[in-house]
Amino acid sequence: MNPFDDALYRIHQFQAARRALPPRDYWEFLQCLTGRSETDLSQLFLPPAEFSSKPVVEVGPLWATPSATIHVAWYEMLEAVAVHATGHWGAVSPKQWLANDRAVANGGRICSAHWGLRGLKFWVITEPDRSRTTIVMPEDAWFPGGLP
Repeated sequence: MNPFDDALYRIHQFQAARRALPPRDYWEFLQCLTGRSETDLSQLFLPPAEFSSKPVVEVGPLWATPSATIHVAWYEMLEAVAVHATGHWGAVSPKQWLANDRAVANGGRICSAHWGLRGLKFWVITEPDRSRTTIVMPEDAWFPGGLP
């Protein structure tokens, strides 16, 4: 098979370039496909974990709502913010993913969604002016600007 004819591999190359990382070798990429269901493509397009990603978002000072500090462990928050800063938006819709990519390029609010170890979903939101990043829970309906 020719790597230039493989659309999935081209997406992987694009995602790697977007993060300023080298893509996986084509044959290594094909091995990652083995044993996966057609619907489980999680982490498939990302470069290998041993490479560190460069931040694409300046997060500013970190804040967390009171409910987030109760329900999400501090290390889960920090891990989510680190992932957020590299441009991986977590469990958001394709529409929100695209909006976040545009916000990185043109300015705007960035929102990523993550699942904690307790199975609770939480959001990491960076303000348009990059003045702060806040960790919020779904019950934080009072959050300025509303939740995604």
